[in-house]
Amino acid sequence: MKLHRRRPDEPPIEIRVTVPAEIVSRLKAYCRYYEENYGEPIEVAAVTVEILQHFFRVDRDFRRWRHQQEPPAARGK
Repeated sequence: MKLHRRRPDEPPIEIRVTVPAEIVSRLKAYCRYYEENYGEPIEVAAVTVEILQHFFRVDRDFRRWRHQQEPPAARGK
């Protein structure tokens, strides 16, 4: 499983999106997969957040771009 275990330590901000039914079906299947691997249930909204976090972690070009957007003083921290 590529997804890390959920960390519910950050305050959520609600956003609303409309996605195709096929995506919802896959998200629900992933929720079942998550539960089989970690032994605890997860809701579609929460697994969606974890999938997005994983995507941002592994997208090297995006991470490089974000790093370039930081002011030089913040990069040394």
